[in-house]
Amino acid sequence: MSQSDSMFERRRYDRVVLTLRGRYMLADGQEFDCQIIDISPIGVAIRGPLVGDLGERVVAYVQELGRIEGVVVRRAVDWFAVELRVPSSRLRKLATRIEGVAKRQAAGAPERRGQERVDLDQERATLRLSDGREFAAGLIDVSTEGAALEVEVAPPLGAVVRVGERRAHVSRHFAGGIAVTFDPDAAGQSFDEIEAARARAARC
Repeated sequence: MSQSDSMFERRRYDRVVLTLRGRYMLADGQEFDCQIIDISPIGVAIRGPLVGDLGERVVAYVQELGRIEGVVVRRAVDWFAVELRVPSSRLRKLATRIEGVAKRQAAGAPERRGQERVDLDQERATLRLSDGREFAAGLIDVSTEGAALEVEVAPPLGAVVRVGERRAHVSRHFAGGIAVTFDPDAAGQSFDEIEAARARAARC
């Protein structure tokens, strides 16, 4: 995709008003809970206790959307706007996810996940069964609570497995994959804990 095509692609997206919880980290490492005011694949407005400086890098984990990052381009007393740094290859994927969340909120449907997840774009992992067999898997996303994996062999619901080094059990089947819930030794939603869950789950 040329630079002009990429710019045109980014300009196509309008912001959607959504009420989502999240947690953001400023450049100095300070973390705060926040609420998303509106969002598109190219920008987000965040309400939080400490407003970032113009040009400051911000990383956030947003309920149902996962990890986003960018730089502060506007600021007010209790909110700031971030221009997102999203590769052109992921713009449509993020747009689809935002549209899905907007439709669920409009319909009054409950949120699908209780913890922020890291979108991994099919990072490879190893799925180990209790009998010692191992299978290649693709990590779709992961949080401290669980993970979604693309697998060719789906263990039965309730089966005890290991994803990388993490012990878990199979909690759901979906087309082409499974969802697992980690053993409850990884509670917490800080940035370090979520990134550690990602690293442990991906380690083979």
